[in-house]
Amino acid sequence: MPFIDIHTHHPANSEEIISIPSLLLQDIDFDVTLKTPFSAAIHPWHATRFENYQVKLLLENLSRQPNLLAIGETGLDKVCSADYRRQREIFELHLGFAEMLNKPLIIHTVKSWNELIVYLKKTNAICILHGYAEGITLTRQLINLGCYFSIGKSAGNIAPRLREGIQTIPVTSLLLETDDSKESIIDIYRKVSEIVDLSLDELKIQIYKNFISIFHFKT
Repeated sequence: MPFIDIHTHHPANSEEIISIPSLLLQDIDFDVTLKTPFSAAIHPWHATRFENYQVKLLLENLSRQPNLLAIGETGLDKVCSADYRRQREIFELHLGFAEMLNKPLIIHTVKSWNELIVYLKKTNAICILHGYAEGITLTRQLINLGCYFSIGKSAGNIAPRLREGIQTIPVTSLLLETDDSKESIIDIYRKVSEIVDLSLDELKIQIYKNFISIFHFKT
């Protein structure tokens, strides 16, 4: 049973690890069929580079890729310089696309929880909050909205209130990732296993079950 890294910019696939690379949608060569599972989207940082019709065309091309596992990362980010209205428009396109294809949506969120929650209340898409590290109150609200939570490099160095937030997440809603870190996914498993009070093997089994269930991944 492999370790699962559901969101990475440094894939490290082996017999021991399944890594799902996160690609920039605009960088994909659609004349080529990608041979391994992946996710892709327009990142909110790049929202002002594209008109809506261009995003729609890219998403249509993406839908023809047989190994597309998830849509993302996409989302809302108030810290970056990209126009926030454009971010919202492009996020809405991705959200509708994920609903249409019945694919999980991997969401990047920075200082945009109130806005995101409005979308979460309306969608039937499977939503994964990547790089998650928030407190108990917000976490409980997001659990009630049916979200999944992907924990990454922050697991090894977080404040007590954020640690408590992770402990609030049901293990059936938990995923792990490396994102842009070069830290091993196995090290992240070890850190999270201590936080959630599961053995490494117990956590490995649970994450694998979650992955198969959420992504409909065929081994």
